[in-house]
Amino acid sequence: MMARFTEEMGELAREINHYYGEKPKKSTEIEKSIEDELGDVYFVLVTLANSLGIELDEAFDRSMSKIEHRDQNRWTKKENQHE
Repeated sequence: MMARFTEEMGELAREINHYYGEKPKKSTEIEKSIEDELGDVYFVLVTLANSLGIELDEAFDRSMSKIEHRDQNRWTKKENQHE
């Protein structure tokens, strides 16, 4: 599963490099999109989490709590922000 995840991350990195980097696609390369590659990464991530018995929504909530606490003074809050 990690090999597959790494492979998909490499494909995503390649697409981002083609779009934003200095290495455009060759005319012989198949057209893919960053959105498609993100979808592939997401699928493999969900599959990996399921195989390990991990609830991704709970893991994400814990990560967000950690980030919000750690970075609470990192950004300037917008005035009149709707909640």
